Amino acid sequence: MVQIVIDSNKCLGEGICRAVCPKGGRIYKIVELDGKRLAVVMDESSCLGCKLCMTRCPHDAIRIDFKKRSRFRDVEF
Repeated sequence: MVQIVIDSNKCLGEGICRAVCPKGGRIYKIVELDGKRLAVVMDESSCLGCKLCMTRCPHDAIRIDFKKRSRFRDVEF
């Protein structure tokens, strides 16, 4: 399981994340909120975990966390 975190204070909504991501159109959407453009995550479940978005963001606004699941009752640890 992957969690994509976008720091809205750093993101300028340039869309580089969406452009470089193999699943960009499914995962990212560029929106305008309160007069500021930024990327929002639409569907984390489509993420391949390649980290292209994270490494190519010039503002270091994206973090990808990998969560492990146990075999028992889907308890996260």
